Amino acid sequence: MKTKRIIAESMPLALKMVRQELGENAIIVNTRTIKTGGVFGLFSKQKYEVTAYTFEKDGNTPAPQFSLELKDKAEKTFLKEKDNKHNPEDVDDKGSGFHKQPQKLYSYYSQPPVQKEQAVVAPTPIAETENPLLDELQDLRKLMMNYVMSDKKKNVLPRAVTKWSDRLKEQGVEDDVVLYIVNRLLKQNESLKEMTAKEIKQEIILIIKEIITKRVPENNNVRKQTLVINMIGPTGVGKTTTIAKLATEQILKQKRRVAMITTDVYRIAAVEQLKTYAGILNVPIEVVRSSDELGTVLNKLSNYDLIYMDTTGRNYKEQANRESISEFLHHPLESDNYLVLSLTTKFEDLKILLNEFLDSPVQKLILTKFDETSSYGSILNIAYKYPYQIAYITNGQSVPEDITAIDAALLTSYLLGEEIENGSSSKPSRIHAQI
Repeated sequence: MKTKRIIAESMPLALKMVRQELGENAIIVNTRTIKTGGVFGLFSKQKYEVTAYTFEKDGNTPAPQFSLELKDKAEKTFLKEKDNKHNPEDVDDKGSGFHKQPQKLYSYYSQPPVQKEQAVVAPTPIAETENPLLDELQDLRKLMMNYVMSDKKKNVLPRAVTKWSDRLKEQGVEDDVVLYIVNRLLKQNESLKEMTAKEIKQEIILIIKEIITKRVPENNNVRKQTLVINMIGPTGVGKTTTIAKLATEQILKQKRRVAMITTDVYRIAAVEQLKTYAGILNVPIEVVRSSDELGTVLNKLSNYDLIYMDTTGRNYKEQANRESISEFLHHPLESDNYLVLSLTTKFEDLKILLNEFLDSPVQKLILTKFDETSSYGSILNIAYKYPYQIAYITNGQSVPEDITAIDAALLTSYLLGEEIENGSSSKPSRIHAQI
């Protein structure tokens, strides 16, 4: 496989250079406009960048239909841009969250977003725009993904690659994540067609584990300076039960003096459930009805090593509810903030919540109801697209057993549908925490 990046004054010229360099069978994977030259962004010139590759060395075989379609689409796109004089650099991108987030168009050879310490910025889905050029570029992106995910890919990719990419799609892994994995294979293995099915599978396993591992905390031990752990999440995701599981570990294993607070005064059952757990664990519990009361209650519990706060389950798609919960998160005590989400929720709905909390103090996720789903792609989607650390997975109602730190190898085996350590085709056994 040969890969080439071409930069030219115009898109037709760039496409011509691609054909000259790689032949008519070249497959274009990315097109974009770039700025070159100038001083401090002034007087810079707009140029066109095309990334393409080919498996043929002589360049004499007919081009795949997709490549021809994409070239034609690209030519029409940038000819249209020339007529309308649109500049993608001037487009106001839209994001989501507590505040607007920067928007990006990602190259198909891009790496997963790099996590920064206490990061609050992450890639978000490409926002809709009224700019015709960006609409066309999104069409190009969809055309590429549809091609890779279609039966046509079997003409280019080895059967083992299509087998595992189809499996990931069945698991709910989004097209751009699958495409990233396929492109990593293409970039890292120029002799991909000569690799055995087992070798290809191992490469895919390594890529998936790498994506997940980047989002797993080095350890889930509560920091010594942490005094409050806030649990945030929609109604019904299991925040209260999760608090009981984590609090039990801190009491029995870490020998910490634990207290509990609930702000969920709207659901009597939730308050009573937490009171029941508090009674079993013999820890104090306080009910806080407003953020104005929080300071007094925290001061009252100041002799305790760790306080778990169960916040109100709301529809956090609504800005008013997000603002309401933020009032409880801004207190002077050192705290860790967990967003609790259910894996039974559609990923499209999860994305809305994940985007909305990007600009909040939330740093970590707890994903619940692992035992109630047979599709695990959402975990890989989150790990690839967002900067949150995935701290725990819960898989049942038993306290404190049914919670565990995420295991990249085990999760990969669930995604691929078979044991990856010994090659067995049996489904992995149910996950349990060792508390």
